[in-house]
Amino acid sequence: MKMMKQMACAALAVALAAGISGCGSKADYSQPKVAEGTIAVLAGRSAQDTSLKPICEKYGLASNDLSKLPKEVKELVADLGLDKAESKWMAVTVGDVSAAVKGEDAPDVAVALATTLDLDKAIAACEKKIKEEKKDGEVSFKKTAVAGVDAYEVACKDCKVGAKAVVPCVASLDKQLILAATSAACLEKQIALYRDGKGASAEFGAFSLKANDLIRVKVAKVGENVKKNLPSPDMLQAVNSMLPDGDKLILGLGTAEIAVAASADGKNVALDVSLETAADADADKLVTLAKTGLMTLTAMVKGQAEKDADAKAAAAALEAAKIVAEGKVARLSASVDADAALKALAEKAKDIK
Repeated sequence: MKMMKQMACAALAVALAAGISGCGSKADYSQPKVAEGTIAVLAGRSAQDTSLKPICEKYGLASNDLSKLPKEVKELVADLGLDKAESKWMAVTVGDVSAAVKGEDAPDVAVALATTLDLDKAIAACEKKIKEEKKDGEVSFKKTAVAGVDAYEVACKDCKVGAKAVVPCVASLDKQLILAATSAACLEKQIALYRDGKGASAEFGAFSLKANDLIRVKVAKVGENVKKNLPSPDMLQAVNSMLPDGDKLILGLGTAEIAVAASADGKNVALDVSLETAADADADKLVTLAKTGLMTLTAMVKGQAEKDADAKAAAAALEAAKIVAEGKVARLSASVDADAALKALAEKAKDIK
């Protein structure tokens, strides 16, 4: 009997260890994920979580100091627990928009926030604020369950697409990830994606935030989705005046990706834009058009550079920008001095009252 008890205790210890360490679990909150059916994703993180942290600290952009915020905003931030919560990244995904374009239904839009924010306390704070402002009839929260996870339905008087009401849902996974979606069905997909590792999009399979990414955006099948949602194909004819066969070029576009990232040494912030076309010749056309536009924009900014330091920095960045065709892909790359950019951001932050 004593041996049986020891074996039982050992088994319990192993089970607890597995639960604590996450062994065998498919839950992974280290990176944004993209569900099947998604056409666009935007993900980002705070600059202070990249190589820009020293510069952020230099200009006071890395602290949680709320002293410069209006009193009511400070109180709300504190009530929600945002002043103490840590956040690693955020991602917004958008599904098929065809029904929304027709005014029939909302697209699957989901927000994932890797954060330690306590959702229950945040919802309670929101309910308190709503009651204080006597807006009970405008927004309310209803406790429910989605895919076995405690969640809240958000009833909003003005949340409609056409005549159809939209009921967003929000839930928290392991107090590490908050998921919000335009419907319970959309939220269920997000829970399966992050908790169970199921339903990931093959189109976005390689999507992730790199070590020093600030923002990364990816849009799939651009031309196909434009064609699918145009009221009339003739609407694209206007672009042919600027670019021969421009309508066909647009309808042939594939994946578009935009990344804003800090360099490894934290000295620069770079912009990289890539756009996949149907053929090498189409990429060449896009590059030619983009170079013409860039020259015009650079000339306009240089005209203001003598009087404006920000314009001077912008002009230098535009002059150094590169636009090239790499096979079927048209690519633009540019960078700015990180110290100057964050200094300007800090100066603008001082104007917030």
